[in-house]
Amino acid sequence: MNVAQHAFAGASALAADELALRVTEHYERRGRELWGLARRLGANDEQAADVVQEVHLRLWHELSAGSQIGDVDGWTFRVAYRLVMDHHRLGRRVRDLVGRLTEARPKSDHLAIDDSLSLWPVVDRLPARERAALYLRYRADLSFEQVGEVMGITTASARTYASRGTERLRGLLEGAEGDRDA
Repeated sequence: MNVAQHAFAGASALAADELALRVTEHYERRGRELWGLARRLGANDEQAADVVQEVHLRLWHELSAGSQIGDVDGWTFRVAYRLVMDHHRLGRRVRDLVGRLTEARPKSDHLAIDDSLSLWPVVDRLPARERAALYLRYRADLSFEQVGEVMGITTASARTYASRGTERLRGLLEGAEGDRDA
């Protein structure tokens, strides 16, 4: 019997139903923002969907084991952030290993501004921590305290990353406007 089965062995059907309802409600309420965070952090559509599923599976597992999670939103965004970062670390290790074996250099990807009506393609050009701070604060509508918890940094650092990202974004947008006027 695994841990989840053991945790539910003594639970009533009502408790299991309440738990399933709670996780489902969170998925419906925050699934889109979690998916968006994963995409903004560099995951493709399929990987982002996997991250959202894994986050909610882990939420169900923690709650079924009796863990008390005070801030479910902060907890789920932190788990999503860490899952994507783990995926990037693994991918980087694999690319480094393949590069060493084949003596190939990684190609750099350049993101073009493909949607002039949206800021998010421009935000995607920012460094990862600034991009994550801006997304969590302004798209997922988390407080700076929650952003700090999700990213594993202090509240002040979360504000700093968001501020630097905003300044850098302003510079990118001014440069894009200059290109359009020319």
